[in-house]
Amino acid sequence: MTSRPFLAIVAARLYAELGAVEFTILAAVLVGMLATPGLVGPLAFCCLAGIASAMAQSPGRHPHLDLCEQSAPLFGRELARAKAFAPCVAAVCTAVAYLGAAQTRGGIGTPFAAPVVLSPVILCTLVALCAAIRTGVPRLLYLGFAIAAGAAAYSLAALAHSVWGELLFCALAAFFAVRQYGEALARYDYI
Repeated sequence: MTSRPFLAIVAARLYAELGAVEFTILAAVLVGMLATPGLVGPLAFCCLAGIASAMAQSPGRHPHLDLCEQSAPLFGRELARAKAFAPCVAAVCTAVAYLGAAQTRGGIGTPFAAPVVLSPVILCTLVALCAAIRTGVPRLLYLGFAIAAGAAAYSLAALAHSVWGELLFCALAAFFAVRQYGEALARYDYI
């Protein structure tokens, strides 16, 4: 994969959604300072922010970017990875802002807060990307899958006390989510 088109697509997508990304980061700082200790708050808020960031990547929202991306020298899966990386960066920045604000207030309460929160946030964002390119009932199903994936990751980490299990689940599910997104882009975007 060539890095220049990849980075150009990521930078263009982040620049197009800069106002929304800035707003979610500021909201994460505020909510992080006011929330009670624990993992439910950061997981719920940051996963929802990741889902919103993924839904902002819907086709047609920025038609000029869609046309430029189709002319980029990337294969379908590489294009899917580039388009998926931008909302993941926005979601991770939101989660880091939340965790940083919570740390200044007194912490989350667990030494593994960063990986426990970041891995489900990335997973929810990637699963929600599949919803961004669909409409109707399939879109609702993928949004439900994104929320269920975040809940499953939380139950592995907090209820089953298996941080490694959560990380493994999130890594495997994220891999399949990116593959599904690439296949769906190849089906809907005929090049």
